[in-house]
Amino acid sequence: MKSPIHPATNLQPTEIEPGLSAYECPKSGGTWIPLQSYLTWKDQHGHRTSPLPEGYAPIPADDSKRPVLICPESGRLLNRYRVGQGFQFHIDQSPVTGGVWLDKGEWEALKSRGLHTQLNLIFTASYQRQIRSAEYEKTLEDAFSQRIGNQDFKKVTEFKTWLASHPCRRDICCYLLDSLPTEPNQDTKL
Repeated sequence: MKSPIHPATNLQPTEIEPGLSAYECPKSGGTWIPLQSYLTWKDQHGHRTSPLPEGYAPIPADDSKRPVLICPESGRLLNRYRVGQGFQFHIDQSPVTGGVWLDKGEWEALKSRGLHTQLNLIFTASYQRQIRSAEYEKTLEDAFSQRIGNQDFKKVTEFKTWLASHPCRRDICCYLLDSLPTEPNQDTKL
């Protein structure tokens, strides 16, 4: 099998966890994990993995400009998925074989958050929807924090937390919307 990153380079057999057979690119350090190998490992060993290397720190990655990769097993294009959970990198999966390509350090990064035993969930529509929802929420908070000001925004979020658990929250919202005075052109700032 050829490396998705360096197509002229043959992948070398390796074991990234005890019992998890994979293939490593000797040039990039990336790893190809065949689906069946992963599922077998997960069923037999997924609950007892080896610890992270001493002094491990996740590698920040900017893979936004990386070209689309080709599956070493099927020769088809790999699909790219966001990992989320605070990680900026994507992982690639074959739509034909289900195998996964991880760049150097990504297995350890996934492992640092316990995602390595749930790798197959990252490719689901619900997982990707949760990532988009979290990103939207963060963008919304950043925009309003900037518009309102950090100190006042902190007060607003405290009020929001209190309001969310209040049994009369709908009434409180109606009261606020109906009773607050509006200044001329105030609504146009929204």
